[in-house]
Amino acid sequence: MADWFAHCRTLEEARLEYRRLCFEHHPDHGGSTEMMQRINVAYERVKQRLAAPHLRPASRSRWQRPARVRPRDVAPERASSPVDHEPRPVHSRAYIERRWRDTPWQPLPNGSKQRSLWGHTIVLLQHPSPRFEGAWFVLFDNNFSPYFYMTWDEAERAAFELLYEQVKYREL
Repeated sequence: MADWFAHCRTLEEARLEYRRLCFEHHPDHGGSTEMMQRINVAYERVKQRLAAPHLRPASRSRWQRPARVRPRDVAPERASSPVDHEPRPVHSRAYIERRWRDTPWQPLPNGSKQRSLWGHTIVLLQHPSPRFEGAWFVLFDNNFSPYFYMTWDEAERAAFELLYEQVKYREL
């Protein structure tokens, strides 16, 4: 068996030589099937010999799920989480919810209610239109939420979420 690719120093040279040999020995161009099979085997060997180590296919190992980090109710020290690069909250959600429930709503003369926690003022205002009777707006630090809520409970939950996003990373 002749060494057709002995003079090739790069993969590109081997590819060009392979194309030339295919035109010469392919069964569709008057060559034999056995000769073409030998050329294919020789070409595969030269590709493996000339391929750079960093281009060779790596061993296929199965993907494994990363270890699960269980959530804790107690707030950890202020450190970065290994999974996401966002700092962990200083206080747990349960602690902030407990303080939220313990602080009473103060009634306002116009029928609205107000609550102040950690320097933030939250006001729940009734919708002025009779068409939306019973609907509520949330005013958080003099900024209206873009939505109105059809029940008191929905409005209170939205107000808590706004407060939680503001205070979860702060020392209280």
